[in-house]
Parts: sequence; structure tokens; C-alpha cells
Amino acid sequence: MMKVNRRLIPTGIIFLLFAVLLGAALLTGQRSEAAALVSGNGQLSCSQEQFDDYTRNMLLAGEMTLSRQPDSGTLVQQQKMIDAFAALSLRKDKTVIAAGHTDSGEIYTTTCEHEKCTLNEMAQPEHACLKAHWNDCPYVAMQFKEKKYCFLAPASQ
Repeated sequence: MMKVNRRLIPTGIIFLLFAVLLGAALLTGQRSEAAALVSGNGQLSCSQEQFDDYTRNMLLAGEMTLSRQPDSGTLVQQQKMIDAFAALSLRKDKTVIAAGHTDSGEIYTTTCEHEKCTLNEMAQPEHACLKAHWNDCPYVAMQFKEKKYCFLAPASQ
């Protein structure tokens, strides 16, 4: 019969508990990404995959690079903002940057003169929103080469 060292049992239990917690954390992360924000018309997704696609093109799109916008309201407020952006009639051949006000859902946009937005053009929508509301004005989305990119990290609530 095999003899087990009694000192290894607590170590084994701790290792097993760690493995279970790690697995649960990974499953929770996958579930939250699966529930990523998508506009009502399906044209705009706030998934990590979509944001990664933006990061591959961000230096071509503008002089200012944007990160995902954390803590940008509730899921309901975020949904309202991305639906408002997706509903805009944008010229397909233009680069457009948008910021939104989390409480009202109002969207502020700038259509860039050239394909690549200048630093000033990229700052305009946020400045317009802040001028009107003083706070809670995250960057919401961008259209570049006919593709729309979302900057909102889906809220946990």
C-alpha cells in the first residue's frame, strides 16, 4: 500500500483550491466578454476583439490614440450611447470620432477633414461634451475606413 506524507495533504488542498478559483475566474471573464455591448443594429460592438482591431489601425486613424474608457456609466447608459452613435448617418468615406455624455446619452461628433484625424479634431467631441455637461464625457466610438470601433469597456452593472 502506498504511503502518503501527511505534510503534502494541506499543500495539495491549497493547490486544488487555487486551481478551482483560477478556473472560476477564467469562466467569469469569458462570460462577461460574451455579454459585451452591441448596438441595436449590430453595427457596433464593444468587445475586446473589436478594440484589438482598432489598436492595429489607431496610428492610421488619428494623431491621438485612445484607450478603452473604463467606468463610463452603467450598461444601460452605455447601451444608449452606442445605439445613438450607431444610428447616426455618417458618410462612409469619412473618419468620425465621438464622445458621449453618460447621463443624457447625447453624442458629440467631429468629422475629420482628412482620413487621419488631427489631435485637435480628436479632442473636439470630448471638449464640446465637457463644455455642455462639465463631466462624464467618455470617448464612445470612431468610424475609420467604413468600420466602427467602440471605446467603451462594458460596465459591470
